[in-house]
Amino acid sequence: FIVAKWKLVWYTMYMMRNKKEVIMKLGTKIIGDFGAMIPLWEGEIVTIDSTYGSALEEAKIKWDDNSHTWLLLSDINSPSTANGSSIGYYTEEAYYE
Repeated sequence: FIVAKWKLVWYTMYMMRNKKEVIMKLGTKIIGDFGAMIPLWEGEIVTIDSTYGSALEEAKIKWDDNSHTWLLLSDINSPSTANGSSIGYYTEEAYYE
């Protein structure tokens, strides 16, 4: 149990240091970039669920068109793909920096 807790602490510190992780909370603005000249989606976090533990926290994003998407918090602000594409989900701060 102590080893598992230590690994979780290490993982959290690693992710915060390497992803410039923004603390995500209710109301955090999210941008969905799907590429191919598809308009950006804009929304915000309306629910955070940690049923499966802190490493698998999920956020419910409510988009401006009233649809919603469930995402792992770790999928938000993920690094660009190998070809440099910015396709993905980002906090508003990370997307426009």
